[in-house]
Amino acid sequence: MPLLQGDIRFARSVNMADVPEGGGPPSAQLLTSGRSNEICPDISEETRTVGRTEIYQIHGLLRNTDRAALLGSNVILAQPPADPNVSVTLLSLGNPFATRAEIAARIEAGSSPGPEWNGYLLENHYETMRSMAVLQRPGMSPPTIGRTYLLVYNEGLAGERRQRVRIKATDTTTRMFTEIVNGQLMDFEAQVTTCELFDGLLHDYPGSPPSRYFARAAGKTVLRETVYSDSGMFHGASRLTAPTVPTDVWLQLDSVYTQLVPNSRTEAATVDARPTARQTVVLADAPRRVEVGITPHTQRIKIGEENAGLVYTAQLRPLPEPGTVYIDYWSLGNRYTITDDGAGRLAGQGGGSVDALTGSLAMTLKALPDIGSSITITHGTRVGYTDRSGQGAQVRAPEFSFVIEGNSDSDQIVPNTLVITYPSAGQMRTVTDNGAGRLSGAGSGVVDYPSRSVLLRPSGMLDAGAQLQIDCSLDAVVTEIMPSGSVPAPDGAGYIQIPLAQQPAARSLRLLWAVVRSVSSTAGAALTTTRAGKSDTATYTTRSVPEYYEPEPTTGAGVTYPESSNDPAPDESGG
Repeated sequence: MPLLQGDIRFARSVNMADVPEGGGPPSAQLLTSGRSNEICPDISEETRTVGRTEIYQIHGLLRNTDRAALLGSNVILAQPPADPNVSVTLLSLGNPFATRAEIAARIEAGSSPGPEWNGYLLENHYETMRSMAVLQRPGMSPPTIGRTYLLVYNEGLAGERRQRVRIKATDTTTRMFTEIVNGQLMDFEAQVTTCELFDGLLHDYPGSPPSRYFARAAGKTVLRETVYSDSGMFHGASRLTAPTVPTDVWLQLDSVYTQLVPNSRTEAATVDARPTARQTVVLADAPRRVEVGITPHTQRIKIGEENAGLVYTAQLRPLPEPGTVYIDYWSLGNRYTITDDGAGRLAGQGGGSVDALTGSLAMTLKALPDIGSSITITHGTRVGYTDRSGQGAQVRAPEFSFVIEGNSDSDQIVPNTLVITYPSAGQMRTVTDNGAGRLSGAGSGVVDYPSRSVLLRPSGMLDAGAQLQIDCSLDAVVTEIMPSGSVPAPDGAGYIQIPLAQQPAARSLRLLWAVVRSVSSTAGAALTTTRAGKSDTATYTTRSVPEYYEPEPTTGAGVTYPESSNDPAPDESGG
């Protein structure tokens, strides 16, 4: 007989109350599909304020009468709660007679018992107490706030009592105790930590008296650590954030986490509180870019059960250089990175801020970090580097003076055609002339078109091994010589009009004339000539002086003549 709709139903357990003895085997009462409050009652105001974990057990039943084998069935949570503070988690122990206490113990198995803590319960503790005292050697690490510990009495025996307790706050002091040894009073110091608990004790737990050996008394309560382990037996439901089809490999969900234990704490970041008080750095951009690697400094935050959350703070020492902070963390086996933008803002797979003046860092992660992993914070500083560009002697920028080679001495540079390029900081810089003898662009200077002389002051430092690349047009110079007799006389204003054989190019005319001529008629006559030239932008003056030489002595009556003299030799009488 095949299965029909309605053959598989849910049945209530014997005890549907949320009490330690709740649960148990299935009853004859079937759950009605679609009816409200069939499993869980309404959430009270107290539960919404402080939080609560409620555990109920239901059973699946097959109601057909044949003996065909049931090949399998699935349970689906089709509609998650609309309240974000309420979550539903499904699990199966495979035991139809399990009670609420046994189910709670399986849930708590996510943090399995670990080794005995390096301290013990001091004296007796009683039911409903919300604190416990732990005795340790002086200087030992006290219990960690937020971490879960296990109290066990009569471990492995009938009547065993055990309870997981979570630390809310601690207060550690060093006290003096006295112990009688061989009839003598022996004083010793011990460290006592008073721990405030989130929940009260469910049983009485006998403790041990103070001992100078710091050893727990036999048969007394054992204080153990807990080790987190992912049991992988919980099932939940989450809403899709993007449409999907059955052939999709990846799904986008609101979250992959669910709540097992209520938590009314709110995460808040506090930095600079009172009264307690993979990157490079650019040292300079001019005259060239100087970029060095950062000095790395790293610190980490170990993630455990006690501090798992989304908001964290850190104090960076030495002070970080803006733009060098990297934060890496792991969530569900994936690595996420957060960086700062150089202006104090953290961006990436999370957010937050960092203050370069105080080193305070506050970050909010995008995903819950994995327990057992670490949040790694790396930042750089320029402690190893100092920018002394403004502390040395003031040196003039480099200058270049050169003459552009021509085909003949009469060649000159055509205005507006000179282009000089050079590499600086990996980029090509360009200098051009403005047609009036001035250089502009990535440098300054002057150019004399007729003599092809150039004076260049680059605005950027040339790269090592760089060369100037020069491109220009040359034109031959036409020379006209006018005898002094053919030069027109100056007019009344002192101007002379000189006719030329052809029309000169713009800004290419140069005039040379002799203004002084000095002739000496003495032996070894010398000629000195001074010339002046003028164009529309400059005036040139040239003075020609023949080379001086010492006359050599010749035979005669104390009279010397230069070798090059053409005068007749004097007679022997000296005439």
